[in-house]
Amino acid sequence: MRLVVGVNIELQNELKKLKINVEKGMENHGEGYEEKLRQFIMGYDFMRLGQTVNHSRWESAMMSIRRMSMQAESLGLECFQRQFTGLRQNVARKDIQETKNILSLVIIKRIQIQDVLKRFS
Repeated sequence: MRLVVGVNIELQNELKKLKINVEKGMENHGEGYEEKLRQFIMGYDFMRLGQTVNHSRWESAMMSIRRMSMQAESLGLECFQRQFTGLRQNVARKDIQETKNILSLVIIKRIQIQDVLKRFS
C-alpha cells in the first residue's frame, strides 16, 4: 500500500478497509482531497436522493444518482459503484422497493465513512 502525502496515515488505512481508493482521490483532487471527501459524505445529496425516491420522482432520482456516482468515482469511493449501478437499474424500472433496499445499503456505507472521518477530524 502506498501512503499518500497530505492525508493522515491512520485515516488512509481506515478508508482502505472501506474500499476507498485514496490514491485515486488524491490524483483527482490533490491536497483538498480530504475536505472534498468530507463535503460529499456529509452533504445533502444522500438525503435528496432518498426524498426523490420516496416521492417517485424518477427523473430527478436518476440525475442525482448520475451526479453522485461521478463524484464518488472522482473521490475514489469504489465502495459505492456497485450500489449506484443497482440504483440506476431499479430507478429505470421504477421499482421503488428494490431501490429503497439498495439505498439503505448506500446509507449504511455512508455512515461507516462518516464515523471514520469523525474519528480523524
